[in-house]
Amino acid sequence: MDVFKEFIVKKEIGLRERLSMAFIMLGSVALGFALIALLLMMGFIGLGCILAAGCCYGGWKLITRFFVEYEYILTNKDLDVDKITNQSARKRLCTVDINSVTEIGRYDPQNVFAESNETTVKAVSGNPELEDYYLRFDHKSLGKCILLFTPSTELFELIEQGLPRKAKKLL
Repeated sequence: MDVFKEFIVKKEIGLRERLSMAFIMLGSVALGFALIALLLMMGFIGLGCILAAGCCYGGWKLITRFFVEYEYILTNKDLDVDKITNQSARKRLCTVDINSVTEIGRYDPQNVFAESNETTVKAVSGNPELEDYYLRFDHKSLGKCILLFTPSTELFELIEQGLPRKAKKLL
């Protein structure tokens, strides 16, 4: 039987990100006004306005990088994890072969540690109301990896069904 399920989770914007966004916008507007004032004294008001608009646009482009979603796509025995920035740019973080999973469980930062030789792929929402999980697996090019993710219950059940018997479940 073929399995296909996709789930998109939006990353929560925390206080640190909100402060960063505010400072970026304030800095870009202040730099724009400074350029206008500097070039006004030199007699280049048109160039100052263009550069100020460029500063504000650059600040906006930096701020939109904070709007992140993660998409999990389960197709048969492959779990693809993509990072979507500002609903426009997509980047594949990793592809997990469910047969290569060695351990699965609920993610608790106090109990689950990445070993020194493991690559960590973090694709969690940061929402305390949602349950985060982890997968330890062997990747063909990255070696040993740990995936931190926030699946829906239906997606997690489909992943559990496809796990090999040797996978240790810590739920």
